[in-house]
Amino acid sequence: MGSDPTNFLLPLPALDGLALLDIAASIALLGLLVVIRLVATRLLRSKTEASPHIQRRWSATIRNVLFLLGVIGLVLIWAPQLRTFALSLTAVAVALVVATKELILCFSGSFLRASTRSFSIGDRIEIGNSRGEVVDHNIFVTALHEFDGNVQYFQFTGRTVVIPNSILLNTPVRNFSLLRDFIYHSFSLTLEPTTNVFGHRDMIEATVDQHYAPHRAQAEHVNASIERRSAVDLKDALVSVRFGTTDIGKYRVAITLFCPSNAAETLERQITCDLMSRMHDLARQAESEAEQSNSSRVENTL
Repeated sequence: MGSDPTNFLLPLPALDGLALLDIAASIALLGLLVVIRLVATRLLRSKTEASPHIQRRWSATIRNVLFLLGVIGLVLIWAPQLRTFALSLTAVAVALVVATKELILCFSGSFLRASTRSFSIGDRIEIGNSRGEVVDHNIFVTALHEFDGNVQYFQFTGRTVVIPNSILLNTPVRNFSLLRDFIYHSFSLTLEPTTNVFGHRDMIEATVDQHYAPHRAQAEHVNASIERRSAVDLKDALVSVRFGTTDIGKYRVAITLFCPSNAAETLERQITCDLMSRMHDLARQAESEAEQSNSSRVENTL
């Protein structure tokens, strides 16, 4: 009597009723989270009055919350099944921790960021040697739109920097967004000592105030609101003009403005061009007067 070749096939393990219920519950949970994500994304895109960085912030928050809810839900659903393997998985867990050390550090860095609220999407920060605006973050990485190396400006380079969150555990984070869209912008003008800078102080200060005037009301409002919100005393003077000399004896005019970050470069260029033009005219006028004086002396001598 020939043997049936199918008798040599190993039987597939049968799924009990509890396992089937757990699978169904897991699929239902994941489907529900996907639907919530799609609906929330559509609602955010319909809010056209919200700024782009606000929309990105809410989108990242919703994604991270749904991810956390999904993990917690799956753990709760499969807890009875996992409990039976707890003892046998001890060695596997140790090996998993060793293998996923960097991922655990990234998760710890993300928890540190969330608990300390060190930054959020839309903030301008510096982590180590990287400076940029936060455009996304999750439990593993933080993405920045990179700024150029000039610390006085916030000009985008067009590059995106992705930083693992493990860096947050041992690297200080500098957040420039306490002032939000305003910064203290400083620059200086260097002039030859032949020009009487100190005698034209009123003219220099008036020129700076003239260019700064369109931003003064908004700067005063932002200054007051930041002081109320953060309990930090900011500088009362929105414009500061200081006079001094360089190490080689030339005159230096140092100017500090509390101004919108996107207007800082324009203000510096306008003030520099205007002041340099006026000081040049004054220098030419002084030279002309000196030449006339010398000519008069020569004529009187003759």
